[in-house]
Amino acid sequence: MPKQIKISKDDILKAALEIVRNDGIEKVSNREIAKKLNCSIRPIYYQFENSEELLNELNKKMIKYFYDFITSNMNDKMPKYKQTGINYIKFAKEENNIFKVLFMSKTNLSISEFIDAADENFDEVEKYINMSTSLTGENLKSFHVKMWLFTHGLATLIACKAVNLTDEEISMLLSSEFKALVLLENNKEGE
Repeated sequence: MPKQIKISKDDILKAALEIVRNDGIEKVSNREIAKKLNCSIRPIYYQFENSEELLNELNKKMIKYFYDFITSNMNDKMPKYKQTGINYIKFAKEENNIFKVLFMSKTNLSISEFIDAADENFDEVEKYINMSTSLTGENLKSFHVKMWLFTHGLATLIACKAVNLTDEEISMLLSSEFKALVLLENNKEGE
């Protein structure tokens, strides 16, 4: 009797993530996942009620993967908040297909809703902002939204291959924007 292999939900999501990484979200299908796992499509139907549930779980996995990526490999040579910005742009370059799914797809969310959607993963980034500024509460969030919009703009230009920036240029641009936003935050009267 052949040995039965159990395919878990996590196995399926890992396979789907690999498909997105290599071929894009449009290639994710039950058949492609089954092919990657070397099994029939039956385990996929067993683990997920429908395609929508699979895609929702895959989206959560991609968001977690993204936050793990931008908060990993930190060093003490530069502020950690700046490192998350650099890693954000690096993610756009190295994980182009996932970046496009997460940040270049239609969501119909406002900017604050978009940022709030990642709230549970944002805690680590918030700590890094606190280490670099004296901002709290809504001021911290407002600052981050502005900094994120700038960083996202650079990342999108790189993801679309519209521009090519060196690591040094990226670092200088992020530092300049950070300093400008801190100056604006400290001078709300516009003096």
